[in-house]
Amino acid sequence: MRDSEYLRSGQISQEEREFLEQYDPDRYKKPSVTADVVTLTVNEEDQLCILLIRRGGFPYKGKWALPGGFMEVDAESVTQAAKRELFEETGVKDASLRQLYTFSDPGRDPRMHVVSVAYTALIPKGSLKVRAGDDAWEAEVFKITYDVDGIVFQSGATQVREENLAFDHKQIIRMAIKRLRSRIKYEPDAFWLLRNKKEFAISELKAIHETILNEKLDTANFRKAFLRDYVETGKVKPLNKKGGAKRPAMLYDMTQDLLEEEI
Repeated sequence: MRDSEYLRSGQISQEEREFLEQYDPDRYKKPSVTADVVTLTVNEEDQLCILLIRRGGFPYKGKWALPGGFMEVDAESVTQAAKRELFEETGVKDASLRQLYTFSDPGRDPRMHVVSVAYTALIPKGSLKVRAGDDAWEAEVFKITYDVDGIVFQSGATQVREENLAFDHKQIIRMAIKRLRSRIKYEPDAFWLLRNKKEFAISELKAIHETILNEKLDTANFRKAFLRDYVETGKVKPLNKKGGAKRPAMLYDMTQDLLEEEI
């Protein structure tokens, strides 16, 4: 509710009304607010991937960064800004966003004090198609790899090290991956990376867990946990069909209860 609507609502005292009418909004300096989106998916080789854009303007012109931009004050929420910027810069539309964290260090942007609300978006395997737009020179999906010095983003011949990203996007991405690795142990985040949520094998889900955790999991234990936590609770139901040519595996379907938990 805007101040004018609040003043007309009749829900305030005369004293408060007088205070608001006389209030000077320029009394305090104001930071700008941006939204940044960590868009993650899995490629055909079951590798965790991230969407990055190459900045077309200053600051950090030519540097790779997360899609994002400024919130339009009095016109949209920061979540609406995140969805708009993601579409304008990459062509990704209707992504399900989960708020990650608010980054507000005064020195994170060389222009002024900019507060960024970061989001994560999990895109199903094989469905992330991007195009560059707005103020982005390029938009590219990079494989996330690791070496002794940290995270490396790889796309064909293009390699970007985390320390070469714009702004504080290294910290944002690290937090997003850490949070995803933690959540996947007790939340159904991995399901949103499946190619087909309505028809999948346990092995597909296990491969996504291994990709995110960056470690191999025991097949028997994973199957036992899947049946206990999802099938026996009714969140996933077995289909009367099998998939795979050499060793057909039982296929499963997410129920509406689990679909409604979508991020």
